[in-house]
Amino acid sequence: MTVDLALVLEFGFLLAMAVAAARDLAAWSLPNWLTICVTLGYFAWAWASGADWSMVGWAVAAGALTLGIGYLFFTLNLWGAGDGKMAAAVALWIGLNFDLFRFFLVVSLAGGVLAVAALLIHAATGRPQVPPGDDPGAEAARRNPLKAKARYGAAIAIGGLDFWLRHSHAACLLGAC
Repeated sequence: MTVDLALVLEFGFLLAMAVAAARDLAAWSLPNWLTICVTLGYFAWAWASGADWSMVGWAVAAGALTLGIGYLFFTLNLWGAGDGKMAAAVALWIGLNFDLFRFFLVVSLAGGVLAVAALLIHAATGRPQVPPGDDPGAEAARRNPLKAKARYGAAIAIGGLDFWLRHSHAACLLGAC
């Protein structure tokens, strides 16, 4: 029996998205080691699946474009730095095509749902959803719940999961295609 390395790496991408969502929801953190694993996983997958250089080049362009957008969002205080880096790593897997637009659309919608959930939690408990140690942010969120930060790492993971379900051969093995 042979093991298809590309298939194993696709399951690794799924696992990484699950870990990213869990870490963001639990600790408001996307660790660099996870982003590095997603990034290196793409290049290993490209090699294992026999991707041509043009595909890899367009993927790198998608990652660079998304990293630039992530940096812009970071400077505007809309995303954390980890969110921008993880979005760029996921964009490598997607490539520079229409699916990248869909990824951002899914991330935006998932982020909106998570923001509404945070507002509902705040309304029910009286406690704002803010990162640990963010005392100025917590005080601002107490005064105005719309000032609370959203958990975009989980939304990025949901966008990655959407891509995985539509394009992964591993997802087809589970009957998702």
